[in-house]
Amino acid sequence: MNWIHKIMKLMVAVMVMLVAAVACTSEPSVSRQDVLVSLTDGVIVPTFHSAARNMNALRDDVRELCARPSPASLKQAQESWRDAKQTWMRSRAMGFGPAMDRRSRSFVDWWPVEPERIEKTLASRDSVDTEYVREFLSTTQRGLGAIEYVLFQGDDVLTLLSDSGHPRCEYVVASAEVAADEMNGLIGDWVGAGDEMGGYVGEFTGRASSALLPLAAVSETVRTTIFLLRSIADMQLGAGLGMNDGEADPMAIRSGPARSGVSDLREQILGMQDTYLGAVDSDPEALGIGSLVRGVSEEADERVRENFRNAIAAIDTLKEPLNDTIDSDRENVVEVYEVLKELQRTLNTEVVSLLGITVGFADTDGDGG
Repeated sequence: MNWIHKIMKLMVAVMVMLVAAVACTSEPSVSRQDVLVSLTDGVIVPTFHSAARNMNALRDDVRELCARPSPASLKQAQESWRDAKQTWMRSRAMGFGPAMDRRSRSFVDWWPVEPERIEKTLASRDSVDTEYVREFLSTTQRGLGAIEYVLFQGDDVLTLLSDSGHPRCEYVVASAEVAADEMNGLIGDWVGAGDEMGGYVGEFTGRASSALLPLAAVSETVRTTIFLLRSIADMQLGAGLGMNDGEADPMAIRSGPARSGVSDLREQILGMQDTYLGAVDSDPEALGIGSLVRGVSEEADERVRENFRNAIAAIDTLKEPLNDTIDSDRENVVEVYEVLKELQRTLNTEVVSLLGITVGFADTDGDGG
């Protein structure tokens, strides 16, 4: 009789495993469309609105700087640049849909910039306007990186900008105008006329006749986070540390005279967390990608949330500038790299599997860092 009890126990164990497996592959307790609507209203549209407002403020302050150069107007323009950069970086995790179609990054914030080409261009021209920057300059000579190059040139900034015979001021104003125009166009494409059916909002949330399938919209959101995380962890930090092939490449670390590398890193991770939680600020009622994951596996959802907390805590140990810290405080930078890789693994394995998402590197847009 002992063997009968053993067989019965084995059968019960198998049944428990089957029930657990079914539970892990069952549909989430909230609908994808509910998540998409909450995510759009609570994160995506507000984030792009904030980025557009800050980009417009930067444009206005750069105009004021060039109209009346002074230490005060320079400081204001630099502060506006930092605000615009932070909100743009936070929006990177939402760089799908209109942002991809418009190739917004090529007008707002391509990296790296090429100072030598910028100077050569300026030396060859009597004037520079918005049309010239948008239509004729390469991506490496415009956007926030190019504006940073002009605004943060140490003690010489005001002297250089005050040279009436040089188009430097026209160039930085035109660059700021192009970036602001692009952000205004991007948020316009998202919200359309401002109703539920207008713009990409209607397509993304499933409320328009040309709507995406809810799974496709969720997949687009998750894939964007995964590819952005891969870019940060592997192509930037990993390459800079020499974690990929053993040879460190300092040029892989995004750096500029404004010394915002750590801030940029933090804002990008926060943007990813926003789309996962469904809220820019903590809101227990918000629905994000994590709501779908939690509906299938609470354990997996808790792991992702912990990964995000660990990543932000690790980043907060770093000091600016990041390209110096990678040498002077390598241990902490390695810790950031490792927690980002853990987040990457959790998303790449558990989340995509639980939500039925296919991730392929061919889906990347090939944009720079």
